[in-house]
Amino acid sequence: MKIIFAISRVIFLLFIWTIGYLFWFQRLMIAMWGFNPMSKQHWLYIWNEWQNGWTIQSIHEWLFIIALFAMIPAFLTGGALFCTVSWLKWFKIILLFPLRLIRNKLKERQKQKNGAKPKITKKKSYKQTRPPAIRAGSGKIKHPETTETVQKPAPSPNAPTSSKEEPAIQRTSPSTVSAASSVSGGSIMDILRSAGYRLISDAKIAGKKIDFVAVAANHILLCLIDSESGDWLADEERFNDEEPLWFSESNHRISPVRVVLNARDALGPMLTGPARGMEIKTIVVIRQGTIINAEDMFEVWDGLNITVCRFEEGGPNEIVTLEKTVTAVNSPDEDLYHSVSGILS
Repeated sequence: MKIIFAISRVIFLLFIWTIGYLFWFQRLMIAMWGFNPMSKQHWLYIWNEWQNGWTIQSIHEWLFIIALFAMIPAFLTGGALFCTVSWLKWFKIILLFPLRLIRNKLKERQKQKNGAKPKITKKKSYKQTRPPAIRAGSGKIKHPETTETVQKPAPSPNAPTSSKEEPAIQRTSPSTVSAASSVSGGSIMDILRSAGYRLISDAKIAGKKIDFVAVAANHILLCLIDSESGDWLADEERFNDEEPLWFSESNHRISPVRVVLNARDALGPMLTGPARGMEIKTIVVIRQGTIINAEDMFEVWDGLNITVCRFEEGGPNEIVTLEKTVTAVNSPDEDLYHSVSGILS
């Protein structure tokens, strides 16, 4: 199928090149020398002149002869160069440029309305997490005043000792509030661990770094974090046996989807012992950048059996978040975990 597709592509591009080349070459010859290369009468006229002893005298006539002799070599050279250009990728960039421009303007308007970028969820400080009722009640300030009013009257042996303010003081213990504040927030590692995975960080598979190899009881999850910023045009199609590329306005790079898929294909035959034959799932986490053609790529990613999600500043919003993607799993036993970690160490 690849050979048929390549031959069909070359024939189609040569057909377009031939039409364009003959059209503009004809225009050039008519404009410069009044000669129409598509007219049989013009060729017969030149042949008759040559048979009658026509001699080349001026530079203008020399240029005409050079143009005639260069017509076929220029056609073949230009056709070969025309077929080597990746026109499909350039057409995608050109056709999606208006859409990308509109989305950028909409983002700028939304930022202007909001006044600032969406804030990343972070752990709250002690002052933000303590209960408002305790914060409003200034127990530490009022307590000395109450002790003074109690000591002013004459002491009575039957008078009971008041201790109403002590419970309020105990509630404002800094250690209690700081412990509550540590629960908020979370990273990619925390999300995977809370789901039940046991993690192997910064593993190298097929020469590429995989951020997390998450091991569950019945499968292995390869997690690659894409931290490249900016707007990206995703493309998962191979061309001339080269890896698929993602394009930005001024750069391009190998698709992170293809990187993690290559790692999956390389890891499968390496598994031994209790890990042999386990299902290997893949996920790419978009952390900062924006995939401008994400809606067009969902079907492609599903066909490749890979999950693409977003985290923190990753976008667009049509991509599901990491928190919704990762579900609870059964944790692996020690033998399974050490079998996988031993292969990757």
